[in-house]
Amino acid sequence: MNIAQTERIIDADIAEVWDKVCFYEEVKARPNWFLRWTLPLPVRTVGDHKTVGTLCRCEYGDGQYIMKRITKSTHNAALEFSVTEASEQFQRHLALKGGSIHLTRLSGSQTLVNMATSYQPKGSDSALRRLLVDLVIRSMHRFVMRDMAESIRHARKAQPANC
Repeated sequence: MNIAQTERIIDADIAEVWDKVCFYEEVKARPNWFLRWTLPLPVRTVGDHKTVGTLCRCEYGDGQYIMKRITKSTHNAALEFSVTEASEQFQRHLALKGGSIHLTRLSGSQTLVNMATSYQPKGSDSALRRLLVDLVIRSMHRFVMRDMAESIRHARKAQPANC
């Protein structure tokens, strides 16, 4: 099994970051051209994505989907899931196995976010193929983490100033 991992430091307390943890399918911003070219457009997630045992249906354009079962949810620390089913487009070249989002409190008011996605290639497994798949997955991770950071910034701006 292969694992693509991405890390980012977000300038916010771990509780603020936890409140913004989300899946790719929940991000409201339009994905960049690379993600639109390599992945179907995300539409929405149906289901509670932070309760252990819950099944979430992550929906995409053209009727594509991924079913995720939440396997671990530790407040302000970790969210893990397994992929229980996926539509044909997602299963054609690789089998998605699961993923995780882990948060680590850093000094000051910073949080380290670590996202990981595990997958099993179908057919031949070459170094070039792994590199390309990892590139797509890490690009998706960066997109989600950027959205988390921007959501925190927008929420802070919307808060009234204390007098």
